[in-house]
Amino acid sequence: MRAFVVVSHTGPLSGDFSLSDLPGGAGRLDILCRCATEAFLLSHGIRKDVRLYLVIRNRLLITLMGERLRHLNPDERSTAALLRRAINRAQGITPGEEVESTPGISVRWEGLASLMSRLVGEGFRPVLLEEGATFIRTSPLPDRPAFVLSDHQDFTPEEAELLAPLPKVTVGPLSLHGHQCITLVHNELDLREAGWVNGWS
Repeated sequence: MRAFVVVSHTGPLSGDFSLSDLPGGAGRLDILCRCATEAFLLSHGIRKDVRLYLVIRNRLLITLMGERLRHLNPDERSTAALLRRAINRAQGITPGEEVESTPGISVRWEGLASLMSRLVGEGFRPVLLEEGATFIRTSPLPDRPAFVLSDHQDFTPEEAELLAPLPKVTVGPLSLHGHQCITLVHNELDLREAGWVNGWS
C-alpha cells in the first residue's frame, strides 16, 4: 500500500462552483483532479493499492481509496464532479464523522495534523516531497509510505513546522507540478517492486 497526501490551500469548502472554471472559480480544483488521475489511473485500469488524501484549507479531507474507487475517468471535469459531490456531502456532517459520497470516495472535516497522526496509527510512514532533498532513487523508503506534497503554494509556516521531522526526498533537480511528482514516485516504487533498480548504477 502507498499513499499520497496533497495539501490544498485554495480548494473549495462548498460545492457552489462551476465545473467550467476549475482553475478560477473552484480554487484550483484542477490541481487536485490531476493529482487524482495520476495517483490511480493506469492505461487500462485503476491502481488498487493506493490511497489519496486531499486536505483542503486544513479543514476538509477527501479520501480516495483505490480498492473501492469507481467512476474515475481521465478528464478533469468528471473528476471535479466527483470531488464536488464529496464536498456537497460534507455539508452538515459533524467533526469526526466520515461519509461516503461515491464508491471509494469519503469525506470528513479534518485538518493536516490530525490526518498525519491517524496515518501513523494506521501503519503508514509519511515522507515529505521537497525540492533539494535527497534523491528518491538513492533513498531508503518505508514499506507503507505516505508521500506529502503541497499544491501550487508553499506550505504555511505552521504546516512546515508540523512536517519538519519527516524524512525528505526529491524526484529530481527541477521544480515540477504536484501530479508530475506523483507519477515519478509511482514509477520509482514500481521499478523497485519489479526489481529493475537493483542493477543500476
